[in-house]
Amino acid sequence: MRRRLARFISTTVMAALFLAPSFTVLAETVMRMGMSSLPLSLGNPFRSGATPTIYFTPALFDGLTRIDNDGMLQPWLAVSWDATDQNTWRVKLRDGVTFSNGVPLTAEAAAFAVNYLASEESLPESLRRELPSFEGAVAVDALTVDITTRDPDPLLMRSLTILPMVDPAQWTRLGREGFAREPVGTGPFRIESWGPAEAKMAAVLTSWRPPIVGRLEILAIPDKTARIQALQSNRIDVAIEFGPEDGATMKAAGLKTQNWIAAETSGLSFILHERPNSPLQDIRVREALNLAINRDALGEILLEGATVPANQPVPRVAFGFNPDLLPIAHDPDRARALLKYAGYENGFSFVAYTVSGIGVGASVLQVVANEFAAIGVTMELRSLPIQQFLRYLGQGTWPDDVDAFSMNWPVWPSLDSLRALRLHSCLRRDPWYCDEAITPKIRSAITEWEEDKAISMRRNIMAWYRDQYPAVYMFETAQFAGMRANVTGFTMVNNIIAFETLGFAD
Repeated sequence: MRRRLARFISTTVMAALFLAPSFTVLAETVMRMGMSSLPLSLGNPFRSGATPTIYFTPALFDGLTRIDNDGMLQPWLAVSWDATDQNTWRVKLRDGVTFSNGVPLTAEAAAFAVNYLASEESLPESLRRELPSFEGAVAVDALTVDITTRDPDPLLMRSLTILPMVDPAQWTRLGREGFAREPVGTGPFRIESWGPAEAKMAAVLTSWRPPIVGRLEILAIPDKTARIQALQSNRIDVAIEFGPEDGATMKAAGLKTQNWIAAETSGLSFILHERPNSPLQDIRVREALNLAINRDALGEILLEGATVPANQPVPRVAFGFNPDLLPIAHDPDRARALLKYAGYENGFSFVAYTVSGIGVGASVLQVVANEFAAIGVTMELRSLPIQQFLRYLGQGTWPDDVDAFSMNWPVWPSLDSLRALRLHSCLRRDPWYCDEAITPKIRSAITEWEEDKAISMRRNIMAWYRDQYPAVYMFETAQFAGMRANVTGFTMVNNIIAFETLGFAD
């Protein structure tokens, strides 16, 4: 048990430096990537650590750590760290790193990022709620910073993968909105210009992880079919945010694909907070909808065997995944009986949002809608533009006639099961699901340092969420990327793209 937890809690780490390999940058070579949307706040990396922002920001910014493909914590801008007490971590930064404007990265810059998220000024920033609550930070010397949290956080260093380092002088000079237009980070590229649906970047040759290509262009193409067409017509070189239902289409078009299981569970989340009259408030109804789904058929037929069925909020890779929970049965008869006991023998109707690039694809949800119909429940699907969806999500306001939406339960970057509950619980400032009965247990589990107890608490919380069914848990999320045949070096780990290795075959 101790060895397992050691993958997640590190009190002292001094690892070899994982520098990007040395390549000759092809100054005139342009890599063009298509994704569903540019970040809502453009180059402000504090706005969100969720999708699609997390796909974009690694081109410009770095966090302090990274999680590798095996789930192991690795150095990034931080090269060593040690917990000096349960609320404080002493972090040593990598020497010789500079921002894209040539200013050195120092402990003062790291403290600036932490102190901003600890301040009242950062209240509009979603990252403030996706990361642990900071008390503050102070520079010990030029490359050493002490980071203090309000409550004990044994997994803090795993969360700091998405804590961006920004040039404090640029942020202070331009302010939040100005910095969003002219961001300065330590990544392999710098912004040259913004368009309505395009960001153009140039290579930063002095970056500690210099890129292979000289230029990067990211295009916002909301529709998945349009992204595939853009690949076919050579308008772009790489496209992301595809699900298993898109793999066959891309292969039929002669495109190169990559697929992997992401650190998240796909599902249909119910909007329950402040909806006292919704049929979904009844746990028997929510269980019935879960029993209506044939997850094995979804995985084997519709999803081409690219994933596995889910039986709880988080995937198997998560710290705190409960291996003792049984699969969720496909039992339409019991589902109908539950609806009858709940007073919905004749069924009911509800509306759900589907969003391109987020959560379950529309084709999967249509199959789910058909299975709901088989037990007498009508789910009306409404497609929503991703930018509008992100506004609803960020503001916590949903139209009164909408009852559910396609939404994943992510555990990246930390792989902690409780990462998903920072979204799907009362911990969120404007929650869509909030049950105060479980909230104290979530808070206690977050702060628990003792190994066996930390795991046991998380497993119990996963069992509670399984039994409460605040969502239809479907399957561990399978992701696909499409690219032209000559593209090399594409990797995405925990939703972070290694932009510095992207290139073209000779």
